[in-house]
Amino acid sequence: MGSPDLPSDIIFEILSRTSLKTLGRCALVCKDWNRMVYESSFMHPFCQRTKTISGFFMQSRFVGRPFAEFVSNYSMQDSNSKLSLDFLPRNVNIEAATKQGILLCVKKLDTKILRIPEYYVCKPSTKEWHKIPNPKTRYFTERLAMVVLRSQPLHYVIVRFSEPRSRWRTYNSKMYISHHCEIFYSETWAWKQLQDVLLPYDMFFGTDPAVSACGVLHWLMSNNQVFAFDKDTESWTTFDLPFPLCKKNYFKHTKLVEYNGHLAMLCTENHGEFAQLWVMVDSESKVWMKRQRMSIEAVRGVERYSFPVAMDSSDITLMRGFYSVIYYNFTTFRSKRCFVQRIQPDEVFPFQSDLEPAYLKNYWKKEQFSRFLCWVCLFICSCLYSLFQYFYSST
Repeated sequence: MGSPDLPSDIIFEILSRTSLKTLGRCALVCKDWNRMVYESSFMHPFCQRTKTISGFFMQSRFVGRPFAEFVSNYSMQDSNSKLSLDFLPRNVNIEAATKQGILLCVKKLDTKILRIPEYYVCKPSTKEWHKIPNPKTRYFTERLAMVVLRSQPLHYVIVRFSEPRSRWRTYNSKMYISHHCEIFYSETWAWKQLQDVLLPYDMFFGTDPAVSACGVLHWLMSNNQVFAFDKDTESWTTFDLPFPLCKKNYFKHTKLVEYNGHLAMLCTENHGEFAQLWVMVDSESKVWMKRQRMSIEAVRGVERYSFPVAMDSSDITLMRGFYSVIYYNFTTFRSKRCFVQRIQPDEVFPFQSDLEPAYLKNYWKKEQFSRFLCWVCLFICSCLYSLFQYFYSST
């Protein structure tokens, strides 16, 4: 329940003037506040008043090269809201995005023998970027994901799955496929290798980016199951989609999305006039509930071949078409079409950001200087201890 002392309109005015970081905490106070901050009627004034950038990076390939464009449903007059990746080295590919304004990008450098990748962490709203150490690049990358754990000072983790040299494993007379797993911790500035992940031979990662919900990363697999990786415990599990979505060919265009902080599922029915939204209401026992059955027939008049790919708010879904995306409010049946230049969008990355600097470079210079001082202090202490031992033994 909400606060008994303040009416809802006063709470609305207060929350719409807070920061992006504080808003996430306020959403956990009660169900009323959580429902309020995820509605489109709240996001419009919030983005205007706090200069928050909210939208999606649409990525595809144009003439063999990666191309990304940012689209938003919340118009802002500030030029900083027109995001691009022009400040990065050319031909970078977005691999992961966060709702704290941080992107993970990869650029492949052509050499005579190998294609050596470079990994960049950046904040497009402030045009900050920094190169991070490479993982074991001799293994072909399958999927990457990124989670921001803290904003001030910035702390994030990157999860990478890759193909080891020997992929096929036999366990209990069953055939499995091995996936190499590594985690990058920004605090230690190094990659950590975990035990290989063994999945059934018919289970492969899908093409969509990971969905972060309740601190867990989720991927939709080829066998209509969900692969979940918990960064805190460094463990993984798999579970089914809600019935009857787990049955093949029952629905089309199945997508994992984030809805009001929870894992959710978007899909269209076979005849294409309706879409369904399923939400995981209990992440421990993996309980799904059908939250919405929305008519998308009105969007067909704007873009005939379109289907939902993400949730912009609790009442607006993002529909992907040919060379355009449509913001569709399924409660008012209104739509807004955004044309995407030069590309037909293949990957969709939800993105939110403020205009505060993240200090990607300065932070690590400060950390390196602190570590250097620690080593100097340890060296001096060891020298003083050695001198003390020498004089004590001589006397």
